[in-house]
Amino acid sequence: MSVARVLRLLKEQFGVEDIDFKLREGGGGRFYAYRECRLEVEEFASGVYFGTLERDGLRLSVEGCYLVGKSARKGVVKVGREQAERWMRGENIEGEGDGYVILRWGNYFLGCGKAREGKVLNYLPKERRVP
Repeated sequence: MSVARVLRLLKEQFGVEDIDFKLREGGGGRFYAYRECRLEVEEFASGVYFGTLERDGLRLSVEGCYLVGKSARKGVVKVGREQAERWMRGENIEGEGDGYVILRWGNYFLGCGKAREGKVLNYLPKERRVP
């Protein structure tokens, strides 16, 4: 697992050529996005959770989707309001694609799911779902 592999998968899965932040690897295949800071402060953690390298690709976090969503040229599933509401409740929704995809409703990036057989499997964490 490496940052180079994440960058390659960003290009393959989402068509993202360049990013304007850095990535660092954490434990368990998790990656964090950050920008260097010149402040001399004690650091407890750096960056926001960007995504996880899975066996079958890169699964982005909601924040990861926002960071690369506007520059993604493929692997983006556009949804309507009803589908967005169902997604935010934690439901799987109908959608085309193959592998991990970014869900987008208007200007909002809702997270990353896995498209398979006409459905998008929901990976939205339970604590981020709405009732």
